[in-house]
Amino acid sequence: MPSNIAFLFPGQGRVPDALPPNIHCASSLLSLARDAGLLLEDWIAARNDSRLAQTDASQPLLLIDSLCKEAQLREAGYSPSCVAGHSLGEYAALVSAGALSAADAMRAVIERGRLMNEVRGAMAAILKLELDAVSNLCAGTEAVVANHNAPTQIVISGPPDAVQQVLARAEKVGGKGIPLSVSGPFHSPLMLPAQMALAPLLQALDLGTPDMHFISSVSGKAVTEVEALKELLVVQMTASVRWVDVTRELDRLEVDTAIEVGSGDVLTRLGRRSDSSIRFLTFEEAIHEEI
Repeated sequence: MPSNIAFLFPGQGRVPDALPPNIHCASSLLSLARDAGLLLEDWIAARNDSRLAQTDASQPLLLIDSLCKEAQLREAGYSPSCVAGHSLGEYAALVSAGALSAADAMRAVIERGRLMNEVRGAMAAILKLELDAVSNLCAGTEAVVANHNAPTQIVISGPPDAVQQVLARAEKVGGKGIPLSVSGPFHSPLMLPAQMALAPLLQALDLGTPDMHFISSVSGKAVTEVEALKELLVVQMTASVRWVDVTRELDRLEVDTAIEVGSGDVLTRLGRRSDSSIRFLTFEEAIHEEI
């Protein structure tokens, strides 16, 4: 068994095509979603992928998926000393760290997804260029750096025309632009009205001190103080995701194994492409490994 394990919870991305099997946490959370008009079970059964891909549905479903996979990992014998989440994933990370109940996380994420779904805009990944270069390309436009995922994988966000302008600039200087299939300009100033609307709910959360290291994707540092955690959750909707700094903090905390607690492999691939000595595993790789 690895001695210093981190659980990493992905953000909005690949939507699972099935509900987690026989996991006790799913039933009550699905009920909360149904009460909010989100018929996640029905949409999965009907393979209504277009509805599930919408932000107000995908965020609660991804939270359920991550929390159920977290329970499976613990039942398999994994015990983390550190957690981190990429944007949305921070809510599951706080539950895993014992700082937030699953029900409160679900209520917050349902409202978060609803508010974010109302804001229209665009996002794109820029490859082959470093952070300072992409920041300079955004200068003079309404586009901003939304995610610093890897040294040469930067995500920008903003109005569609501004994002397209930055992509054109990037191509001219040797970058590669990839438009992302999302509905909104996440982690940009355009999300400020949604952030302000969600803030009272987040400030009222019954949030406790984490039982382990919780690394904020806003600061890139381990945080324990409750009011600081709440403030970071609030500003998270407009702040850039500093995932490169999160990986560096994992190294500083001497993590030896990091497991992606979700249906995809985005965080695993980012970790394996970094200069970290940490062993990065997907959920499937970890759950099938003999420990």
